[in-house]
Amino acid sequence: MATSASIHEPPIRLQEQDDSVLVAKAQGGDRAAFRELYLRHARYVAGAISRWLGRDAEIDDIVQDTFVRAAERLGSLRSATHVRPWLVTIAIRITHSRLVRERRRSSLLQLFFAQEPRASDPRERAPADDLGAALVRMPEGLRVPWMLHRIEGERLEDVAATCGVSLATVKRRIAECGRRLERDGDLQPGGVR
Repeated sequence: MATSASIHEPPIRLQEQDDSVLVAKAQGGDRAAFRELYLRHARYVAGAISRWLGRDAEIDDIVQDTFVRAAERLGSLRSATHVRPWLVTIAIRITHSRLVRERRRSSLLQLFFAQEPRASDPRERAPADDLGAALVRMPEGLRVPWMLHRIEGERLEDVAATCGVSLATVKRRIAECGRRLERDGDLQPGGVR
């Protein structure tokens, strides 16, 4: 039975434990230990990303994604004493992927809308609309990998994992989708028709 003195004692703070102990506990499924790792390192990760990214718009999302990925891959941490650099590495990879995807999406949007009408004549918008319609008609097994890779900028390995197929299969499907779009005149090798 607890005495009245023990009821009023403050709980032991996980903060006082070093990262190695917290990592070991988190690897064992201790959510409080992982939460403490988050509390210790989230601000630092956010600062590192802010300096690297140069803007604050996506920092909260990147930090959250970093810790989600860290929770999934905690077993791959080689040295529990180096948890902070490991977290920053994850955050930088996520940030880099987002920047690449943003750059590719922007390029593809420029490609799609290169023929954007300067006036309200819908005929001038036809090439971009035709490409969109051609993608909708494309079989899902070809369309999804092509769009994930060409529009979203996902790495081929990630597209293969997302689609649940081999890397060779996803490469074939992306190439086939491109060939069909070019064959039907909806996509030129250098842009829209």
